Amino acid sequence: MTIKQTIAQAALKHIQPGMVVGFGGGSTVGELVNEAANFVNDIQVVTPSPTTRQLATVLGYTVIDPQYCDRIDIAFDGCDQLDHHGSALKSGGGIHTNEKIIASLADNYWLLTLQSRLVDSFDPKIPLVLEVLPRALALVMREVAARGGQATVRTATNRDGLTLTDNGNLIIDCQFPNYAQLSELNHQLKLLAGVVETSYFDRLVTNAILGDEVTGTVQTLF
Repeated sequence: MTIKQTIAQAALKHIQPGMVVGFGGGSTVGELVNEAANFVNDIQVVTPSPTTRQLATVLGYTVIDPQYCDRIDIAFDGCDQLDHHGSALKSGGGIHTNEKIIASLADNYWLLTLQSRLVDSFDPKIPLVLEVLPRALALVMREVAARGGQATVRTATNRDGLTLTDNGNLIIDCQFPNYAQLSELNHQLKLLAGVVETSYFDRLVTNAILGDEVTGTVQTLF
């Protein structure tokens, strides 16, 4: 059994029949979606991820749209890094706005990740990602630079052009020298006109299951 499967097995215990469950993106959550189908598929699923939506539909779950859901019992997601205060950085998938909606709707928001991603302070090599309205591009690029950051518009890897979110907006990866004042920096950037959301989840995480790749064991936080 892989460490991701072990994490999924630990998370499965928290899903009960009749629940509304949020499943995010990523391979570890994908393992959980597959496992849950064998044991507690009498649930309603909400997801920000097109890939997870497709998998859940194939497996026979009832998938509902977040816009028609005012409460989620429990939600599971991944992250790039997590701190000891329940905050996380997510940068890869570019679906953080929709992920944050799910997180905010959930009574309990669980992150499923590796032990090595639990940190005392966030690594500035991981970008703070902004979803930005196209018309606000120049404004946001200017304001990120004014705060000592370097902003890069994410381009598509499988075609010529820019990467657009499911909402039709731009993704801007922002690198800063350090994250010493990340909460305040995040707050300032969120207030900019045209910024839809950021990839910093400020104390939104209620619980986490961390897997140790060396020992093959898991631990629960918070």
